[in-house]
Amino acid sequence: MIRGNCRARVLLGIGLGVSLLAAACWSPPVLQIVVTLSPTSAYVPVGDSLQFSASVAGTPNATVTWTVNNMVGGNATVGFISTSGFYTAPLSVPSPSQVTVMATSQYDGTKFGTATVTVVGPTAGANTIQVASGQVISNVDVKVSPLTPTLTIYAAGACSGSTCSTTATGVQVAPGGSATVYLVGSGLVSGTVYSISGSKADVSVVQPSGSQFGQTGNGTPSVSFTISVSSSAVPGLRNIMVSNPATGELSAFVGGLLITSSGQ
Repeated sequence: MIRGNCRARVLLGIGLGVSLLAAACWSPPVLQIVVTLSPTSAYVPVGDSLQFSASVAGTPNATVTWTVNNMVGGNATVGFISTSGFYTAPLSVPSPSQVTVMATSQYDGTKFGTATVTVVGPTAGANTIQVASGQVISNVDVKVSPLTPTLTIYAAGACSGSTCSTTATGVQVAPGGSATVYLVGSGLVSGTVYSISGSKADVSVVQPSGSQFGQTGNGTPSVSFTISVSSSAVPGLRNIMVSNPATGELSAFVGGLLITSSGQ
């Protein structure tokens, strides 16, 4: 009996030792957190806005803190960003013109994703312009240049759901309304910047990115972007414009946007 009890105690001691050793060696798994921003780079005209999105992998906590040049919420010099990632460029081009938008995981402050924003000035002083037959240029400052025009708007229209089409008259929007503008032309590629002539207070433009750039059935480049018209906007024709900061080129669909009167 004494030998049996001794053997049992030895086995019990070995079992406890193994359990304690296993407990001492175990550690919780390390979370591989990755924060990704979209888009990762963009051109934003002064005073215009762009919506960023952040995805957080490796943790169920997807909350992030948004900063511009390491400042939470940004400021008037580099631009502001909301808690939902909505960036608004400053009213003048900062120095340097590139700023860094960052989304940092609130679960682990060492994990973050970044995007580069190039703030560009007004389109005044562009090198080339295309004008529709029979129309005149207004609100556009043009300089003569030896460059061969490569940026051209062939047609403008609007999208309804997933269907986009162009029209001879362009786009019509009532004050207080919004529309998805659809352009077809050459040189409509990522990095080009879109704007509407006249007061910026009348029409705001959300710059396109990613899949908003495409092509028609015959391979002609196309792009779609959203505009919002202020309820106090002055009715009348506006020019839809696209510029390429890399080349200085500008193309305009003169009178391509009609802000209708309230009664229409």
